[in-house]
This record gives sequence, C-alpha cells and structure tokens, in this order.
Amino acid sequence: MSFSTLIGLVAGITIVLIAMAMGSSISMFINIPGLMIVVGGTVAATMIRYSMADSFKAIGMSFSVLKVNSEVKDFNELVDITEDLLRLVRSKGVLAMEGYEVNNSFYSSGVRMLVDGYALELVKQTLKEKNKLLVEKAETSAGVFRSIGEAAPAFGMIGTLVGLIQMLSNLSDPSAIGPAMAVAMLTTLYGAMIANLMALPIADKIESWVQNESDREMLIIEAIESIGQGHNPSVMRDLLAPYLQINSKAKGRGEEG
Repeated sequence: MSFSTLIGLVAGITIVLIAMAMGSSISMFINIPGLMIVVGGTVAATMIRYSMADSFKAIGMSFSVLKVNSEVKDFNELVDITEDLLRLVRSKGVLAMEGYEVNNSFYSSGVRMLVDGYALELVKQTLKEKNKLLVEKAETSAGVFRSIGEAAPAFGMIGTLVGLIQMLSNLSDPSAIGPAMAVAMLTTLYGAMIANLMALPIADKIESWVQNESDREMLIIEAIESIGQGHNPSVMRDLLAPYLQINSKAKGRGEEG
C-alpha cells in the first residue's frame, strides 16, 4: 500500500496554509458564505449526478485506498503460496488445503470453495463476479470524486460572480465592498483547492488502486484454476508469469497498492 495519496494531501494543504500564514492571518481566508456556496453547491451537484448510496460508497472506497491491512498483497508471494498449495494437493489431496491458512480473503474464499467440493468452473465464475463488482464499485466511486472535481471550481466561479454582483451593487457603501470582494476571490480559491488537492487526485488514485487489485485478483483466479486442475508447479509459474510482469511495470510507475 502506497501512502503517497495521504502524504500528498497533507503536504499540499500544509504548504498552502503556511504560505497563507506567512503573508497574513489565516482568519482572513475563512469566509462562511463562500464555503457555503462552494461546498453546498458541490454536494448538491454531486447528489444530483449520483445517489446518496454511491456517494457514501465513494467515501468508503477512498478509505480502502489508504487503509493498511495485513493481507498478502505481493504477487510473487501469492505465486509461492500457490506452489505450496499445489504440492499439498498433489501429495495429500484437495481436502489437505483446509489446514493451510491463506492470508488473503479473496484467495481464501476460492480455496474454501474448492475444499467444499464446488466445481472448478463455478469457483472461477464466482470469483470473476466478485472481481467485476469491485471494478464497477471503484469506477462509480472514482466518478463521484471526478464529479466533485468538476463541480467545485464551477461553484467557485459562481461564488465569484455572486461576490462581484454584491460589490457592484454596493459601490456607494465602501464598507460593503471588502466582504463582497472576499467572497468573490475566496470561493474561487476554495473550488480550486477542493478539486486539485482532494477530489481529482483521489479519483486517479482509486482508478490506479483498483487496476492493481483487479490484476491481483485475476492472478488468484488463475492460481485457483491451476490448483483445481492439479498443474505442475513449474507449469503454474509459466501461466502466472504475465501477471508478474504486469506487476513489475506497475511498481515501476509507483502504482503498487
């Protein structure tokens, strides 16, 4: 799991806040009407595009991307586990896998189905459906954050227009010009920060994360098929080699998650 999203988010916000504090007081960058326009408008627009359930699922998915767990994720380690299981099955039979603990929930569910006597094709179909549902959920979640990334700057511009209208309508009252100009400028800032420091990076991260997860699950499905067919370990490694190459390229791009 890469911490780049969390580190980038914290670092980005910290740098902006430090820059604000160095030039003036942070309090002058807080404007409640401006926040109401940008945050409220963005939430409303997102809720129009997506259901409330999809919106909450997107928030949950963002935590899944950041979450650290103890499950086996490394592709090479999964191949080693598959070799252990193959040798176990070839020497003692399928039921012997019941005593082998696989520290990966997706892999473990496939092994459990084989031990319970499910047909290999049914096991593969079930695992592929789980994989498909994960990808669809992630695509929807990324779409929610992209919607936020599109709406926030737009409502920032709307807030700017509101502030300018208020300012122009009160030119005879100098005391009203300052607050109106603050709304005009700060809403654009809020919209840009929400889009570029949170929403769009998280959308990209979810897409990268689910691609890696999907590749891992497809490797596991192929591994389960090798176990079910009782392949020789060397044959199994040849069959899974393409996934290891894909993983190596993902690591090179820093996408291992």
